[in-house]
Amino acid sequence: MTTEPKTIIQNAIAANLAALTERLTQAAALAQEAHEAMTKGEQNQAIGTIIDFDRLLPETQALYNAAIALHRGR
Repeated sequence: MTTEPKTIIQNAIAANLAALTERLTQAAALAQEAHEAMTKGEQNQAIGTIIDFDRLLPETQALYNAAIALHRGR
């Protein structure tokens, strides 16, 4: 493998990990916000806060899978 394809793969892995970090940070912030709502007895607000996880968690799984696939495909 030449340097250029390796660099492309490394850049792709880095991009996937950056996007994964962004989404996991967002998920953690939402979970914290939901937890705070629950401590105030606001169950509907808590669940409403994390309902977007239905979209967010599959995205994080896809980014993880892409990074792993790129790594294993070297």
